Amino acid sequence: MIFDKQNMFFDKVQLAGSEVASDIINVGKGEAYDPMTVVVAVEGGAAGATYTGTLKTGTAVVEGNISPATTLVTSFSIPGSFKLPRGNQGLLQLIVDTTDTTGKITAGLVYDDDVK
Repeated sequence: MIFDKQNMFFDKVQLAGSEVASDIINVGKGEAYDPMTVVVAVEGGAAGATYTGTLKTGTAVVEGNISPATTLVTSFSIPGSFKLPRGNQGLLQLIVDTTDTTGKITAGLVYDDDVK
């Protein structure tokens, strides 16, 4: 699995026990026959920490967030991976809410299917 800097939501970002919004990725509007895979991992996470992730899409950026935002995925497992769902409007952003204060999160889009 290879991460491309242009397709990174988070790159070893320190978690602070609250909600954190990722960088916004501009992938262009449209769908793919074989969509990319979203991969999310936490390094050095706290035992018993909880994580909730949401993937949003939209057409514009307002104050560091996508606007108007449409939710593509309401909840996904962290760590984990999933195929980018249909409905992409061009811009993508991950929102992660966590109780973890020790871990570092890395997340991005990859082309490989074998992310285990």
